[in-house]
Amino acid sequence: MISTATTLRLASLVLVAAIALALTISPPAHAALGIACPDATSQVFRSWGDAANYALVPDGGFEAGASGWALTGDARVVAGNEPYHLHASTDRSSLRLAAGATTTSPQMCIGLLSSKMRFVLGGTAGSTVRVQVIYRGPLSSVLGVFDGGTAKTSGTWAPSPELSMLGGLLPLLTQSVQFRFVALSGAVMIDDVYLDPWKKT
Repeated sequence: MISTATTLRLASLVLVAAIALALTISPPAHAALGIACPDATSQVFRSWGDAANYALVPDGGFEAGASGWALTGDARVVAGNEPYHLHASTDRSSLRLAAGATTTSPQMCIGLLSSKMRFVLGGTAGSTVRVQVIYRGPLSSVLGVFDGGTAKTSGTWAPSPELSMLGGLLPLLTQSVQFRFVALSGAVMIDDVYLDPWKKT
């Protein structure tokens, strides 16, 4: 019969091994699972006092027609880009969500200490959108769905607030993340969705 002390020691070893795996899994390993792992090298929000390094979420500029994104309700890619062209000067599209519509991004690599995500928000003045963060672990299992916050548009395009990733400490074994946008009221426009996946700054 295994003693309580031995059981606790084994549980501790398993926990340490799990943390080590979660912290050291490499982008190539994620890539083998079909999860995007772009480099976080773009300081796209520096003009607004945010010097963090970000990576664009897969088709986060919607130039490929929201490829890989799941759309429900009246959610569609439309002509017209946010005016700052954070991703590229040649971008010409954005995503429109009518009230009640949702969109969920493809999975993307993330580290346990990731700090935040941001996007550019437009649409009818007073329109609101809620961002939910879906954390996934091994084999894309859902570890949790958390409220990332609610943003309101002033009627003109502007960067969203910095939406925190659980205060910078993600659920144990997190390997990828998705973002679900839920239009709560009015017509919301979304463009250039970025993640700070490794908290380098």
